[in-house]
Amino acid sequence: MDPKVQRLVDHFEIREVIEAYVHACDRCDRDAVEDVYHPDSWDDHGPMKMTGPQFADAVTESLSTVWKGATHLLGQSRIRVDGDMAGAETTFFASLTRDDEGTEMLDLMVGRYVDVMERRDGVWAIKDRRCISEWSSSGPIGVDFMRGDLFMHGSRSAEDPSYEVLKLVAGRARIDR
Repeated sequence: MDPKVQRLVDHFEIREVIEAYVHACDRCDRDAVEDVYHPDSWDDHGPMKMTGPQFADAVTESLSTVWKGATHLLGQSRIRVDGDMAGAETTFFASLTRDDEGTEMLDLMVGRYVDVMERRDGVWAIKDRRCISEWSSSGPIGVDFMRGDLFMHGSRSAEDPSYEVLKLVAGRARIDR
């Protein structure tokens, strides 16, 4: 394949892994979170420092018990590929809601995923991830003017409409695998 075309393909596939990760977290799909990591991977997510498979357990447990909802927005990615290894830095904005003794709270965080990606058997996955916090903030949520049935509400499971539209299989992070 032409090296420029291969570079485009590699960047696309790496970005797909990063996007699949945040979708899996927001839907609390534990197996899909694990699917973006190599079995011998490492994730340093602040208070959670563990292998990728262990992190999949810990993060979905935390997201389903501590937080009522989570949404990640991804910004730019800077990706450098060298054969079957790559470095990637991706900016994210995470918003999470939780109950704090009867007060609905909003936790915000802006940061970066700094990843070492590795292609094995033709499949890119995370080998090493460092989650970098740039800033965070917490505060009570004001009046929710969209509360009620004005809009469809998402689900933190495979019942979410995105699984049907994207033809996703619960527990699998990537579409083309």
